[in-house]
Amino acid sequence: MHPRHPIIELTELLMRETDLPQDRANALVRRIWDAGVAEGTRRMMDDLAAANRESEELRRALDDE
Repeated sequence: MHPRHPIIELTELLMRETDLPQDRANALVRRIWDAGVAEGTRRMMDDLAAANRESEELRRALDDE
């Protein structure tokens, strides 16, 4: 059996703790989840851009030698 997706687990927990209906709990969890994914993607892209800049700087330094 596969573990349940974190969105499902969090939605069910939110419903139990707040008495929110499933559609509202799911909408809230998905909004927060999507914001987290967007932030993680932004950070990853920033890190990748920095790594690419560093790589290019190292290539230029080697070419100058």
